[in-house]
Amino acid sequence: MSALSFRGNSSGIAYTVKVSRRARHARLKMSPEEGLTVVLPVGFDPKRVSALVESKMEWIMKVQGNFDKHRAAEPAQAETALPEAIELAGVGESWRVEYRYDPLRPGIFIRELDGNVLDLSGGVDNRAWCFEALEQWLKHRAKLKLGSQLTRLAAINGFKISGVSVKKQKSRWGSCSSRGNINLNLKLIFLPPELVRYIMIHELCHTLHMDHSARYWEAVARYDPDYAVHDREMKHAWRFVPAWFSSNR
Repeated sequence: MSALSFRGNSSGIAYTVKVSRRARHARLKMSPEEGLTVVLPVGFDPKRVSALVESKMEWIMKVQGNFDKHRAAEPAQAETALPEAIELAGVGESWRVEYRYDPLRPGIFIRELDGNVLDLSGGVDNRAWCFEALEQWLKHRAKLKLGSQLTRLAAINGFKISGVSVKKQKSRWGSCSSRGNINLNLKLIFLPPELVRYIMIHELCHTLHMDHSARYWEAVARYDPDYAVHDREMKHAWRFVPAWFSSNR
């Protein structure tokens, strides 16, 4: 997206407007973290945004209602409770987490033990330290597992990429630069394998077409015949990210 971004309000609904060089049409998207975002193609008259939002108000309220129901269903302590288990569906792993308080060890020391046990020792009474340690471990695990998975998928299907990085992002599941560098969202490690693969195919196909043209989607369909189903499922993929991770970090 370009640097142009501003906020607006319509009928009490706040939204962010972003101008994208890739966008061919104006579109609305919503996420629990960022709320409503209006994505505009270059040259779209900003004065028309308010009317666009008003015309989609029924859909906006429906999606917002689903977000609210999801939040209400979460355990009351989800924002502060440390996880006792971590399910990494995207790479087919399940870890049990153990915490051992050690007043003589400053900070948090984290180890991977046999039997997929994640051992945290040190100042484990400090939740912030624990969450930070867990996030750093997740970044390392995602870089190792998701990175190798993407590299293997590219090689098998004849894609050429320049590099792979993993970052925690709020709204984008992945991106591809014009030089073939692909960035994956750390949160992908929690998603079902078929959705992880779809995002990887989605970004790999951008090494062939940097836009979302008909030719681009034809390429996606060649490597993922069920891409339309997966694309719809990605609109609600945030639900796979555990509350302790999305709320605390």
